[in-house]
Amino acid sequence: MNAGTVRSRWCLGLLLPALLFGQAAWGGTRVVDVHAEVRDGAVFVDADLAISPGEEVIEAMRNSIALNLVVEADIAEPREWLWDRRLASGKRRLKLEYHALSRTWMVTDFTARETHTFTDLSGAVDSMSRIRAWRLARWEQLEGRERLLGRMRVRLQVNKLPLPLRVPALIDPAWDLSSDWFLWSLSGERAE
Repeated sequence: MNAGTVRSRWCLGLLLPALLFGQAAWGGTRVVDVHAEVRDGAVFVDADLAISPGEEVIEAMRNSIALNLVVEADIAEPREWLWDRRLASGKRRLKLEYHALSRTWMVTDFTARETHTFTDLSGAVDSMSRIRAWRLARWEQLEGRERLLGRMRVRLQVNKLPLPLRVPALIDPAWDLSSDWFLWSLSGERAE
């Protein structure tokens, strides 16, 4: 073996574990599943999220830094030649914070006007990860359309972080708690 091959294998041997273990340490967020249903003249959405804050983010929360997340959802009518026509949209604001004095985690859902307290981080994150019966739109504004497309994503509100953390939150992968858009389809007759 020549020196170049040995060096490239050595670099790959170091890089692969860093990528595998680094991803777990970084955390991340994604939308796992969305279910829409028409009830009482409205479209209600249930969503399951995967929110995994990394060690750096958890340490910041233990030092009184709150995480503010926004769940954004749209329902649009797809068009071939133009942008999709947005028919309905909504935002759900969530906050996760740690209270050192009581050693509890608090989840606040500003949209539902609810606050829940948990003794451990996993219970708080599980609570944030389940959105149930979110009234997204009136059915009359969507009814009669052949095809409807829904999309949802989660993003970290960087502007709610303290000023010294805002720039690192924009460039450091450990703070990348924003997801890609998750797409789902709705029928003009009933939600799937």
